[in-house]
Amino acid sequence: MSWWLNIIEYLRSPENGSGNGNFSFKKTIIKALAESAVDFLYYAVGFFTSLYFFSAVYLFFISGGGYRDILVKIFDALSEPYLGSVGIYVILKEVRKRNLRVRSKHFGEYFVLAWSILFLISAVLVFFRPEFTFDILMSDITTITLALVVIYTGGLIHKP
Repeated sequence: MSWWLNIIEYLRSPENGSGNGNFSFKKTIIKALAESAVDFLYYAVGFFTSLYFFSAVYLFFISGGGYRDILVKIFDALSEPYLGSVGIYVILKEVRKRNLRVRSKHFGEYFVLAWSILFLISAVLVFFRPEFTFDILMSDITTITLALVVIYTGGLIHKP
């Protein structure tokens, strides 16, 4: 919901906009900013997770390059912040499911599917093709995929 719609909704409510003295402009702005901050956090986490996933795909399928080793080390260093951002996403989504009556418009479940597909393809390539090895990158792909599957399964089991 846009921030200005929160203000209009607040002003139209009988207990706040009817002139009975209960109107609080500060409370209205804080409520609007809090909802916008949650949406902003979703988009920021979504951008980071998308960028991280596509960098995993890129790094796994390129065969060389002068900067590959450095990029893999950076990727490895960001694996824990990535899982932390997934944790933040799950917490925010659970809070949003409990507080709002509308379905979530954020499709984080597709990341579980995408990571699973990447893991399966990369595992087959590592097993059957000698130019692909089980290195730091493949270790990170395995860890992230397994963590996401466990988190997603936990979310399916614990429906509100």
